[in-house]
Amino acid sequence: MENSRLADIWGDTVDLRHLAYGMVLGIIVALAAYMGGVSYLKASYPKLPLNLVTGYSLLIGIVGCLLSAFIAAKLFPPKRELKEAELSAEDRLLVIEELKLDQEAERRELETLPPEIIEEMHQLKLYDLFAGQADGKGKG
Repeated sequence: MENSRLADIWGDTVDLRHLAYGMVLGIIVALAAYMGGVSYLKASYPKLPLNLVTGYSLLIGIVGCLLSAFIAAKLFPPKRELKEAELSAEDRLLVIEELKLDQEAERRELETLPPEIIEEMHQLKLYDLFAGQADGKGKG
């Protein structure tokens, strides 16, 4: 697939052609549900006031919108690509610096965490970073 058809919309990558198809699908299904609701309610409940027919038909149209969203989600799979990369110690330190975290406060906070969280932080290679040991400022 060529990348010129891809766009970033609300933080997600979409194929513009699939987006257009999904919009047309949504219009057709929702409008058909609304009009079908009007016809059904007028035929089945002839004494129902027109404003109630319209209101209930709008609800049926909303159900049609949800149905079209489900159909579009099944027809057009996501286009995003997730790439996992290991960050170096320098990258992690840059993140800490950007976040302007207080290393001493982070060290104190680590002392209050349950052992399961500490273990998970070790597995993710985050403990040393927050403990201040990655930059040589650790307690020793």
